[in-house]
Amino acid sequence: MTDAVDRLLPGLRAGERVTLLAATDAGPAEVLGFVTAVDAETLAVLDRRGTSHRVPRAAVRAAKRLGVARGRDPLATPRRLLDDLAARAGASGTPYVARISDLLAGLEPPAAVPPWGPVAEFAGVVARCEGEWVTLTDAGPDAARQAAWWATRMGARSVQVRTDDPAVAAELTAAGFRPLS
Repeated sequence: MTDAVDRLLPGLRAGERVTLLAATDAGPAEVLGFVTAVDAETLAVLDRRGTSHRVPRAAVRAAKRLGVARGRDPLATPRRLLDDLAARAGASGTPYVARISDLLAGLEPPAAVPPWGPVAEFAGVVARCEGEWVTLTDAGPDAARQAAWWATRMGARSVQVRTDDPAVAAELTAAGFRPLS
């Protein structure tokens, strides 16, 4: 007999974002987050608050794979907010912004990312996640994508990279980032 998780095709993998409807002693419960482990008996899902939920597969009544959540238009963000986020991240330079859902569209999520928390390092660049934003300095598109996968686990929807390096700026623009003046 197949369960609700088995009905997802292709099979569910660590790193994917899901919503589950699970039967509990208190009644139905929704679990929304990123799969951190899946086996024959249990799913582990990390929500955006950093809480890990271990859900018995037998309790899952419905399961749906979700894409990365779409955020607000980063170009409409007040510059002062971005400057404040950058200052707390120790980032300087011209801001280049992108919606994480656009940046990661069509890409396969990594099975694992750095631990849940406010900072992580990618390709030698420190990323800081705060609210719906992840901020980096002088990061190319690959490091920004890695940071974006990590930050989505905490609810980030947009990314800003601060740089004054023309080569980095050109790479970011080619990858879909937009400069703010």
